[in-house]
Amino acid sequence: MNKQINNVLIYGFGRMGLTHYSILKGLNPNLNFTIVEPGKILYKLLKSNFNSRFVQSDERLNDSFDLTLVTTPPFIHNQILERSLARGDERIFVEKPFGGHTNTESDIKGDNVYIGYVLRYNPCIQWVKKNIKPADIISIKGQYFSNTIEKKPKGWRNGSFSGVLNEMGSHIIDLICYLANVEEFDIQESRKQSIISDVDDVVEAVLSSGSMSISLNFNWVKKEIRKPIFGLEIELINNARLFVDQQTIKIYEGDVLIKKVAVTDLAETVPYYLRGIDFTKQMENLLGNAGTLCSMHEALKVNRIMNNILK
Repeated sequence: MNKQINNVLIYGFGRMGLTHYSILKGLNPNLNFTIVEPGKILYKLLKSNFNSRFVQSDERLNDSFDLTLVTTPPFIHNQILERSLARGDERIFVEKPFGGHTNTESDIKGDNVYIGYVLRYNPCIQWVKKNIKPADIISIKGQYFSNTIEKKPKGWRNGSFSGVLNEMGSHIIDLICYLANVEEFDIQESRKQSIISDVDDVVEAVLSSGSMSISLNFNWVKKEIRKPIFGLEIELINNARLFVDQQTIKIYEGDVLIKKVAVTDLAETVPYYLRGIDFTKQMENLLGNAGTLCSMHEALKVNRIMNNILK
């Protein structure tokens, strides 16, 4: 980034707002933060416990910010984005899934807008990005399993802006698009189930992108899962297969394991650690050249895929 980042604005100070605030402050203690938190009780607690500027509304924020982070629920993402652009904010980071699956098109140029698909920064994913050519990929299977939802959610998390596809599956779809350079796609088949929530708790789909086949399987009510897991199975033109998760890359020729790379082998380090190196790498990139971050138009493509799956 040509201009040095000094003044940072954060919309919303829930789990993600606090996470990004803590990492950014750890990376650069000299940053000046303004936080918009409309909740009256939380606003009072935060104002008395954090050495930053807190406001309940952005109505009087007229000067532009070097960096703005939008960590609110997705149904107000676009509204806040428009205000941030009108104010002239230099760089804008919006948490995924950027307005939800129905947000599929935009007239905004958005060259300075980035979306928070943090799994791109997983060291195993970066190994695949650097070592596997998209043209060599024949098929990809993506999955996410957890036991996240044990009782019916409340509020917006039990509505159309939530569900396993918006909240979790979007991460995997972004990874597939990122690693395989997916542009055009067709939905061959899809299935969804509501088991606990009123929206999708289980989603399965088969897509095609040119000659490449894509299979998706997402389930966040899988009771036997102790910790959330994601995984990719990638088939290459030379008949090799890669199995990729958070911790390892396994490469097979037929049934023979020919190579295994562990996340510890990749020796990734960060200057400030919180919730895993992925989040710190993402914030480092946001303060730097933003080269790995998901662009707004890439995120809209993820939304279009989700929207077509749920139709």
